[in-house]
Amino acid sequence: MKPNAIVVGTDLTDESVALLAEAERMAKAFDGHVVLVHAVQPIEDPDQADLDTQKFHEKLMSQAEEWMERQREAWDREVDLCTCVQLGHRVQVLIQEVVSRQARLMVLGSPFRRQGPPVGIGLQVLAQSPCPVLIIP
Repeated sequence: MKPNAIVVGTDLTDESVALLAEAERMAKAFDGHVVLVHAVQPIEDPDQADLDTQKFHEKLMSQAEEWMERQREAWDREVDLCTCVQLGHRVQVLIQEVVSRQARLMVLGSPFRRQGPPVGIGLQVLAQSPCPVLIIP
């Protein structure tokens, strides 16, 4: 496996376009590829979830896969794009992908939004990532 993956965490919003543009730029510089990752946060332990909760998780996973498919179809760049949707805690999923793909860099949206305290998972990922993390406003 080539250790030139640029992992991009996404919440499936339009703001991810800016993250992908920066990831593409970095992947070109490192002769690498982009891995777009989304974690569906479980509302309870998936192994112990009742049928309704399992169906809810499956629906979220399906919606995320559809969003990822649209990104792959629209991707017409010089670098390869891989996508990954997993059921799990967001920070753990992102760190796991960075480690398993031997990522060179992770790209995330900023946890700092206007006034007030940081939001999102950005600070947790910064603290745990084994590779550099690029924060995009």
